[in-house]
Amino acid sequence: MKENKKSIMFIAGDPSGDEHASWVIARLKTMLPEVEFFGIGGYCMQSKGLKALMPFDSFNVMGIGEVLKHLPFFLKAKYFLKKQLKSKKPLALVCIDYPGLNIPLMKEAYKLKIPVVWYIVPQVWAWKKKRAEILGKYASYIATILPFEKKYFDRYSSCVEFVGHPLVEQLEREGIKTEKKIGIKNKDKINLALVPGSRKQEIENLLCIMIDSAIIIKKQIKNVFVTISKFKGLPDDIFIKNAEKYLKTFSDSLEICDKPLFDILNNSDCAIVTSGTATLQTALMGVPMVIAYKTSWITYNFFKRMIKIPYIGLPNIIAGEKIVPECIQNNANSEKIATEITKFIYDEKYFTETSEKLLSIRKSLSSKYPSQEVSSAISIIAMREL
Repeated sequence: MKENKKSIMFIAGDPSGDEHASWVIARLKTMLPEVEFFGIGGYCMQSKGLKALMPFDSFNVMGIGEVLKHLPFFLKAKYFLKKQLKSKKPLALVCIDYPGLNIPLMKEAYKLKIPVVWYIVPQVWAWKKKRAEILGKYASYIATILPFEKKYFDRYSSCVEFVGHPLVEQLEREGIKTEKKIGIKNKDKINLALVPGSRKQEIENLLCIMIDSAIIIKKQIKNVFVTISKFKGLPDDIFIKNAEKYLKTFSDSLEICDKPLFDILNNSDCAIVTSGTATLQTALMGVPMVIAYKTSWITYNFFKRMIKIPYIGLPNIIAGEKIVPECIQNNANSEKIATEITKFIYDEKYFTETSEKLLSIRKSLSSKYPSQEVSSAISIIAMREL
């Protein structure tokens, strides 16, 4: 048996994928102790044993403009990673979301007769439905994390499973309890979380608007305390620069915090959250929120034509109804966001009903542990190849 066959290649391109895939690697290390793990991943995956082939931060971009700006890098990365597949011939390729890069690599792996496991599928229910057929053709195993996703792939593959959601697993793993929030618990200190995202361009687009919203709210409700969630992988100056405007007026009621988001949300009454995984984290904690999103004009108009669903926030999509308000593009302005947040603060019935609906989402996401389900599938596939 060739030594270079005792490896598994992982490709993740954003912080949430890095976090979720790291627990799969952690389980695989005990299941397949002789196998090495290499590919693309961040701090979380590397801390669990992944040998990174390229710097992770370079992959964490979004929007048409940013991707085009970094196109030479992505073309170089795709070429390099295809060469790695050919030379190392891993037991399997594990694709974690990130379809722009992972779909070409999946096709290359298929040519090389390397099995492909896809964990966290493209959002084919929103746009690019053709990708369901592509994954069905080339992937050996497809793991979905939302219960309604499976039906989109079933017609193209018999190896599709709903494996549960990694955020629910995280709550269980960390012993985080969630409970219905009946209004504001402490009217003397109302905690408002600002969650601007994990990408630099997201923060540049939205944090200043969130801060302006917080200023409006603070002027109306004096006992509001603001916590900005800071993603650890980003420089402090982006957050400090935006916070200065608030601190000039209210010097003692704002904190920039790099603790895990679940910890911040556990102490929050309401939140303003950038559309993405963080909205689901907020929902699972039962925290009433406003979902905000703003991008370039080109990117927004492109996706507006392509996306065929009525909501962009995961809590609303999963529930199939508008549980929390969405302030998108032109509506993502400080006045609109502030108005929506103050409704939660002033109306206890609205606050409680929203919290109850958000917490009900957790039940729909199953009690399965996706890291266990996915690592077992990878292990079975790898053992066949050994």
